[in-house]
Parts: sequence; structure tokens; C-alpha cells
Amino acid sequence: MSTVAVRVDDQLKDDATELFQSLGLDMSTAVKMFLIQSVKTQSIPFEIKNKSSVSDEEFQNLVETKLKGIRVKASDPESVNAFFGDEDFSEYEEYFK
Repeated sequence: MSTVAVRVDDQLKDDATELFQSLGLDMSTAVKMFLIQSVKTQSIPFEIKNKSSVSDEEFQNLVETKLKGIRVKASDPESVNAFFGDEDFSEYEEYFK
């Protein structure tokens, strides 16, 4: 049997110990569970994101906030232009006549 030593700050260790104890685990068992699951799935057993990434829920809220009240009537060129701004869709103009 091998030993793995990991340095973490005191607060993290205390918080993790408290959490694991509430789940009926000790630190060693929790770390073993992490390692076993990592090997079994050949991956980190949780999602890793950049801090700047936005969750699906946050993205949906942003979309709803930014697009709230915007209505586009395809048969009205002014409505389409107001929505798309200065983008060039001249090849589709025949569809709006």
C-alpha cells in the first residue's frame, strides 16, 4: 500500500474534514473514492470550468434579459433591420417582398 501526501491550507482541510464526517467518511476514504472514480472513468469525476465561464442557467438568464421584448416580424424589413442592425442580408431581400 502506498501513501499520498497533499499540502492544503488549514481552512480547506478543516472544511473538507467536517463535510466528509457529515457524510460518514474520513479524509482518507474520500480521497480514495476520488482516485478510484478517476481511474474508473478515466477522467476527473467533476466538471472543471474557467472562472469566466457561464453556466447554462446564467446564459439563459442573460439571453432572456438582453432579448426581452424584442419582436421581429419577418415580413417587415424595418423590423428585421432593427433586430439585425447593419448586418448584410441583401441576398435574402427577395424573401421579404
